[in-house]
Amino acid sequence: MNTHTLKVFNTGQITLPANWRKKFNTKHYLAKETPEGLLIQPILRNEVVYYENKEGFGIYAENGLPVDDIIAKIQKIHGSN
Repeated sequence: MNTHTLKVFNTGQITLPANWRKKFNTKHYLAKETPEGLLIQPILRNEVVYYENKEGFGIYAENGLPVDDIIAKIQKIHGSN
């Protein structure tokens, strides 16, 4: 594992090291606050990420999802079968 120091620019942006960008080959990352600090994870192709916002929740899937899969995921979130 590599460790890098990242700089936050005035716009709030950070730049990931080129070797990480090449390794994960994605332009989408999930940033999550954890008890240990900030976790930045790559969102890889065909990976589904659920997120919450003021309006409710959303589903991100870079390549899309079939409708049946979306319904199943929503039911799983709400504890339905």
